[in-house]
Amino acid sequence: MVDVQSLTEQIRILVNQISVLVIMGLIGFIAGKTRYLPDNSGSVLSRTVIKLTAPLLIFTTLAGRNFTKDILINGMWIFLLAVVFIMFSFVVGHFAGKILKLEGATANVFKMHFMFGNVIYLAFPLLRSLYGDGILIYAVFYNLANDAVLWTLGIFLVNRHNKVSVKDNLKHLVNANTIAFATGLVIMLIKSNFKGFIDGIPYIYDIGGFIANAFTPIGEATVPLSMLFIGLILSETKISSTKDLLKRYPIFVLALFKLILIPCIALFVFSFVDFVEPLVKAVIILQLSMPCATIVPALAEQYGSDYRLATENVFITTILGIVTMPFVVYLLTLAG
Repeated sequence: MVDVQSLTEQIRILVNQISVLVIMGLIGFIAGKTRYLPDNSGSVLSRTVIKLTAPLLIFTTLAGRNFTKDILINGMWIFLLAVVFIMFSFVVGHFAGKILKLEGATANVFKMHFMFGNVIYLAFPLLRSLYGDGILIYAVFYNLANDAVLWTLGIFLVNRHNKVSVKDNLKHLVNANTIAFATGLVIMLIKSNFKGFIDGIPYIYDIGGFIANAFTPIGEATVPLSMLFIGLILSETKISSTKDLLKRYPIFVLALFKLILIPCIALFVFSFVDFVEPLVKAVIILQLSMPCATIVPALAEQYGSDYRLATENVFITTILGIVTMPFVVYLLTLAG
């Protein structure tokens, strides 16, 4: 029996949190439309988040917690199941593209966006607002799975018409976020297993406190900067009329599957699974329901693929995501 009062309260909290994120994004959108910020502001914000604030957020979140067996087990399940569902999304996108008769670079970008969602810019803020700082550890495990597929199969798709070595693509797997994850994990393990030794080191906690006080506020900037970036990206996409919008029906097919159907399929599958915790299921389902990844347009432009379609995918699915994300969270709440 669903507790109606509890469900109503959770929906109210969700609406409030998403409203805050939307307002942040709207500020970025207005700043972009009015040219209040320079033209390269989106690029600067993107690099700041990916290379600086998000890694520090990941590091401080991990380093500030104690290692437990549950974290390791749940994290591994998230990684493995994320890869399974990302590849399932690829298969669905492949057949959907065939039915829609998409070809070449357009078909490849279409498949990429079936697989890759906005797992940092939108998912991190949403998950954190719903479940607190601790959930970011699990969100990072999903991000690792996402990156593993993105920089292998994803690069292959966006770059099929060019020739770049597998070695060069795999280099992308070592980045600021994965380094922050590894470093934070090591510190978490040391804290949990060598507490007596650490206690004997003079001033170690004072030094750690200074570092945390410096790193934490920068990491905290990830959420607002991410939403400002989303707003700036949306402000750059131009759709002149409703008729012009309707011509882009493949994007709405993509949105239907990515934002609703695939997360619902995952929710249905997980209803028969008892060996993973509800929090693991929630992380995977919410990450699967994210709008299209903003990194795909950048990669498409870099490799001479269909970056215009990629940008429109991000624009339309992000707008629709304002409605669909609360719906998915509502279904998760009903499922218990």
